[in-house]
Amino acid sequence: MNNQTGNDNHDGITQATAVATISKAISFAETSDTLELANTGIPYQETMLFRNLGGRPDRPFIVEGNGAVLSGLRTIDAPKWENVSENLYVFPLEKTPYGNPFLVSRGKRVPQVKRQELLQTGQHYWDRSGNKIYFLCAPGKQPADYELEATLRVSGFTLTSASYIVCRNLSAEFFSNDGFNIHGDCRGIRLENVIARHNGDDGISIHESGGLIVQNAYVHDNFFGIQDVNASRSVYNGVLAERNQIGVSLVGGYHSLVDCQIRDSVQKEIDIAGSVPRHLIGSEHNPLCKTILFGQNVSLFGNGNQTGLSVRNGATVILERSVISDSQTGLTIDSTSFCHMTQTAIIDCKTTLKSNSKRSYFDYNYYTPGQISWQNTLFQVGQFSDYVATSKEDSNSHVGPLKVEPEGLVVLPSGRENTTTKLKLGPSAPFTSTFPDVEP
Repeated sequence: MNNQTGNDNHDGITQATAVATISKAISFAETSDTLELANTGIPYQETMLFRNLGGRPDRPFIVEGNGAVLSGLRTIDAPKWENVSENLYVFPLEKTPYGNPFLVSRGKRVPQVKRQELLQTGQHYWDRSGNKIYFLCAPGKQPADYELEATLRVSGFTLTSASYIVCRNLSAEFFSNDGFNIHGDCRGIRLENVIARHNGDDGISIHESGGLIVQNAYVHDNFFGIQDVNASRSVYNGVLAERNQIGVSLVGGYHSLVDCQIRDSVQKEIDIAGSVPRHLIGSEHNPLCKTILFGQNVSLFGNGNQTGLSVRNGATVILERSVISDSQTGLTIDSTSFCHMTQTAIIDCKTTLKSNSKRSYFDYNYYTPGQISWQNTLFQVGQFSDYVATSKEDSNSHVGPLKVEPEGLVVLPSGRENTTTKLKLGPSAPFTSTFPDVEP
């Protein structure tokens, strides 16, 4: 398909007879077909919805994006703004889309407030119950001067009971809900080399008991970079998530993060919690709903945020050869949860570890000095040996000066003068030029 030269009266079989819209292309598609987007440099302002359509295990349905972009934006019709008081304008909507919609001006998110009375110049308030958008202009300006658009489409790449689909080289941005949204009986879904950015809720999300593999992805500036729930199963390899409110949220299911970097999240880098999804049969008896994460060669760079890794409400995490740095608390585990952590460095966190779990296991780790809370007993800096003696944990772990390099390589003194030891923790390959908008 081609959103510049295509025509929906065509058959969509060749480049010369390409259709113009995604919806038309999908209407022609059959099991195990290929859907290819021309990258025209102009976003496809559509949802890509597959419902009960896909492929087979031996021959998946292919979506080739060629670097094209799906966009949830729609231009706001400037004459429909109504001036209700000095510099304050309101825009009426037929309905408010599901999720967390917002305004965009010249490609950048417009600051948003939770109540109309809090509005300041250049900010907007989205009245969901009244289906109205309020925008406070600068003196002498009108909404048309801001070239406003709104996230009026719900999700981008959207699957509902659609299985055996490979989607690659595609970006999804500015949707009110999720960039990549997977629901229902979805088996054998694979995302390769995808970008999810500036979405109101999740960059990537799988629900129910579906299965997802993600190989090489960049998720940034969403609310949740990744949020997988219910009894879903997901495997992420080579993912960079940054500047999300929460980098990775896992609430039910089995999940794997290997060779991933989660950084600069506003609240938490990773948050894991058990759940009881009532819409799934027997969920209260299903151990998969308690949430299990296997993390290996992961780096979590907090930049001063609340928590690097939070494990709660009966969840389980196995963490190996990873790095947690620069959060207020590096790792926190509540009394109902379990953590097995080895060969992992927690660096420059005020509280290195906060664990109320009686079942967790920590050893052969590396820490910079920081307080440790174990079973509600607080061990201050300099009391690491007391913590080891009391907890019987970390008896083979190292505490002392550590330095972490940008990709997660940890450097610690070797004990000899002018020598250091480098530990290969964190992702095994750097995130460099794979995605063009990643800062070096």
